[in-house]
Amino acid sequence: MPENKRVQFIDTAKFLGLLLVVFMHGYKECVAVSFVYAFHIPLFFFLNGMTFRPDNISPGDFLVKKIKGYLVPALSLALLCSLFDIVFRSVFNLGWNLTFALEHICKSVNQMRHFSVWFLGALLFSDIFLYVIYHKCRRNIWLTGLGVFALLGFGIFYNMHTRAMMVWNIDAALFGIVFTYFGFLFTSTKLRFIYQPLVSRRWLSLLVGAALMAGTFLLTLYIRKHTTMPNMHIDMYLSNYGEYHLPLLCALLGAIGFTILCRGLTNRFFAYFVKFNLVLLPFHQVVAFPLFKFFIAKEWWNKVAFNPPEDLQFILYILAMTVFSVVCAVVMYCIIIVTPFSFILNRPRYPLFGKMLGKILKRDPGASPG
Repeated sequence: MPENKRVQFIDTAKFLGLLLVVFMHGYKECVAVSFVYAFHIPLFFFLNGMTFRPDNISPGDFLVKKIKGYLVPALSLALLCSLFDIVFRSVFNLGWNLTFALEHICKSVNQMRHFSVWFLGALLFSDIFLYVIYHKCRRNIWLTGLGVFALLGFGIFYNMHTRAMMVWNIDAALFGIVFTYFGFLFTSTKLRFIYQPLVSRRWLSLLVGAALMAGTFLLTLYIRKHTTMPNMHIDMYLSNYGEYHLPLLCALLGAIGFTILCRGLTNRFFAYFVKFNLVLLPFHQVVAFPLFKFFIAKEWWNKVAFNPPEDLQFILYILAMTVFSVVCAVVMYCIIIVTPFSFILNRPRYPLFGKMLGKILKRDPGASPG
């Protein structure tokens, strides 16, 4: 399969996966939420692993690349979200003070489960851990797996004995690295005989992906019914030890199934919209949801807010709010990339500012305004 096709369906999976997350953030607790939450964050680690390239790159270059890709956006977007949160609290009289603002800033810096960008830090450290293990194991992918599961064991042990979260969500990275590793393993030359046929035909990808997603759903139902923690899933959000064997399997099954399914669904439209993911991730809860609920569709929300999750009007409302969130993300993205702060989205500086600066510098100070 050509390289551009591979990237296209991975981008499709990233966008559709985040779209599901946005929808479920506005939804109410039910089986559907448990199903999506069973694999939604592991999915992004898995997709990250599919594009993980630890060969032919020095440690310094690798670190710089990951800092620009994860740390800079996470820190910058968290600070922006903090600012917008304070603005909305002022506009809607929700209350805030200087202490609240300083807490927001501190949480943005240490990134301990702050806004939806929190897992970018976990992605950063899962990549760093996997890079180090892979090279220490002399690029042996199977020995690398032993190191990865050793870190997972430490993560489970840590959660068994403390509820304290680690700075920059390193504790979440101890779980996320497993899915990053499987994404890397899935596309490696060792398993290409499995991977290549699954993504070579759309109909086969749809069939296999749908079957794996059905298995994920059934396993989710089993977990809800037969475990002491019915909503337990590997969301890596709470430092709370649970029975990890089934949720880990469920998360991996769902991540693989959703990715393969998206190979059958992929098109340029979905792949194009992945560029807005970094903005859609944090701002849907801080900007889009409050705007939609308290300004755009306030009366509609008052009518459906207490309806059950299976109510058609409630579903339509959440769907409309999800679409509105995407629109807001597009607008916010366009605003950011035309400012000198476009680097936070890994975009080059907009040419307009370079031209303006050039004209200012070339202008003769003694020249008249006319």
